Formats: sequence, C-alpha cells, structure tokens
Amino acid sequence: MAYQHILVPVDGSETSLVAVKQAAEIAKAFNSKVTAVCVLAIDPFVAVEFVNTDQFINDYVVKAKEEIQGILEQAKALFTQEGVNAETQILEGQTVHKVIVEATAELAADLIVIGSHGRKGIKKLLLGSVTQAILEEGTVPVLVVHQ
Repeated sequence: MAYQHILVPVDGSETSLVAVKQAAEIAKAFNSKVTAVCVLAIDPFVAVEFVNTDQFINDYVVKAKEEIQGILEQAKALFTQEGVNAETQILEGQTVHKVIVEATAELAADLIVIGSHGRKGIKKLLLGSVTQAILEEGTVPVLVVHQ
C-alpha cells in the first residue's frame, strides 16, 4: 500500500521527534505528502460567564500558539534535514485525539505516524493515552513509534 498523505501529531517530546524521523522514512519511500500537527487544547471552562477571563484567555492562547509554533518549526526542520518537505498546522479543540482524528479526515491523510510514551499500568490509567484513543477511534492505519 502506498501512502499518499501522512499525518504526524507532535508535542515537542523526544518520542514525537522519533515519530517525525520514522514518518520521514516512509514519506521518502512512497513520495508522500506530510503534515505535522500540534493541538492547542481549548478548555471548555475558559469562557465561564460569571468571571471576566477575556484577557487571561487571550494571553493563554497567544503564548500557547507561540510554543506550538516552535514545536512545529522543530518538526519541520527535522523533516527538512531528512530530505522531506512537510507542511505544519496548529489544530484547536477540546479533546486532542478527536481533533487529530477529525484532521485526518479533513486533510485526507491515509496514515498517522505518532509517538507513544509507552506508559503502562496506573500511569496509563491516570494520564490517559492520546495514542490509544486514536487507535480506537481512527479510521486510517496508525504507526505507533516508541522511543
């Protein structure tokens, strides 16, 4: 199967950067388009009506987007270093894995390459797993890369 468009969620962790390198290898093999994405999680309670949080929210979003842009630039530089031209996008939403699954459909990606920290036991239970949720809800193949 030739992959036409690879989606690579990144979060700045070492594990996500390992996924970038793996995605670059696949992209070179299949001459695939690549889009690296990072999700800005919007808290559903930030717009609580009885508290004036407008300035706080604006400051948070501006700072978060700056941080995310840095993460995406780092991923793009790694792709470039590997000889792959990659696009980047900041995605926004409340639930990270759902935003990634929706982006997969919107961008017509046919493969997700994602890093996983490989947490087990109580740590996985308490921290949850974006990767696991994508595996459960996604509709395209997912390559999970461990550090």
